[in-house]
Amino acid sequence: MAYTRVSNLRREWKKLLLNDRIQILVNKKDYECLSELACDMLSKMSVFTEAEIYTIKSLTLEDDLFTSLSVLEYYESELKRYQFVLKLKELLPFGHLNRSSIIRAENLSEVDSIREALINTLVISTHVEAKSPIALSVAEIGQFLESIDWKLVQDPFPTEIEGAVIDVIHELGQDLEQDEASQLAKEVIRTIQKMVTTIFNDWKTINSTSTTIFFKRWQRIAILSDKLDELEQLVTASGGYDEFDFENLIERLARLPESGIAALAPHLSWRSLMPDQLVRLYHDMGPYQKIFSKYVYLKEFTGPQLIDLLETMNSDSLKAIVPKVKDALANISLEFEDLKTLLSLPDVERYELSKMVATPQLEREQALSEFKDGGPKIRRMLFHSCRNAEFFHDLFFEAWAMDPQFVKREIRSLSVSEIGPFLNLLSGNVMPKILYNEMNEPEIEFASEELNNFYKSLPATKKKAAIRFFCGQMQ
Repeated sequence: MAYTRVSNLRREWKKLLLNDRIQILVNKKDYECLSELACDMLSKMSVFTEAEIYTIKSLTLEDDLFTSLSVLEYYESELKRYQFVLKLKELLPFGHLNRSSIIRAENLSEVDSIREALINTLVISTHVEAKSPIALSVAEIGQFLESIDWKLVQDPFPTEIEGAVIDVIHELGQDLEQDEASQLAKEVIRTIQKMVTTIFNDWKTINSTSTTIFFKRWQRIAILSDKLDELEQLVTASGGYDEFDFENLIERLARLPESGIAALAPHLSWRSLMPDQLVRLYHDMGPYQKIFSKYVYLKEFTGPQLIDLLETMNSDSLKAIVPKVKDALANISLEFEDLKTLLSLPDVERYELSKMVATPQLEREQALSEFKDGGPKIRRMLFHSCRNAEFFHDLFFEAWAMDPQFVKREIRSLSVSEIGPFLNLLSGNVMPKILYNEMNEPEIEFASEELNNFYKSLPATKKKAAIRFFCGQMQ
């Protein structure tokens, strides 16, 4: 007997898995507007939740686990429950749902569970006497929320909706045997209690004054007939994009031609995009990076986030964004490893960015060691990025001792007006001697032989600019 019961349990379990899908139909126009993922969800929508499917598929139990009668009875009862859930395909009005012209395909693709959403919709529509039993307008949901004083509800199941719940159970289960009718009642009550708990716990979003928040919250709970102009909401968003908004934005952009993206880009709320979202946008919408680079906002980026963004960019988009990257890098103190990553990026433009970074997080000894042992890119990056560091004086003379030509080459970018302050920095703010030659023209002489040699290697125009700077300091 025990073997037979276990064998029957396994056989019925396999049958259950073969019949767990229900087709949700949409018209051609609605179907074409959906992403491939949404189309797959709609064409193969399960009447089970993911958790239920996982529970069923994970029951590959060994026979010795059924030696206890109580364990066997538990799984037999679970089988009956799942078999009844499967029967809800016939009891719930999925046929009306498929044929309804007021149901939005986007709404069906967003709800967490079609079965639960349909039960919630049936009860709410019965309670407020909605126009359609299988779809609710935003106004009808508002009417439902206003019909109950949620602050005064003591029981997790408001008495105001008990009549609607009983009517729905009676309507769906009028031809069922007593055992199945009891299961139907439990399923409807469980689903409605879950919805009521959500209303209690998430009241701010459930009753939000924001049309966007209200709409997207309820389309996870019930089946809606209204259509929100989500693209307009995304364009005018003033707060941050949550994950739902961002995924919606990516999906909408992916449907647009390049001309449409170019027209829309100036109106997007770029400041609302979090750094990780912007990185994903650049990754997913690679061909349109150059368009986005005109409008991105990088002030909130950390060093690693900025590196992540640069790694997703092609050369053309980087050229467009360089001024903004320069401003961001000037205010970010990068770890040395981040700087090396920056230099490892292949494009020449990225290599030039190493001249824009702020002082890295390095101690004197590490900076000098990395400079001695590093290649040309590392040395160049350290020479420019450490210019405002306290140890730059030592780094400069290390560079001069190793390769004077390297120093001369890198200093060419200094303007005439910058050379005086630069020499003052190298001297440790110690004024050089002001000497006068035979023609009574001023000359300067530093205490350091190396600094004097560097000064003498400068072009005549920069020497004169340095003299003017220090003579002005003496006045």
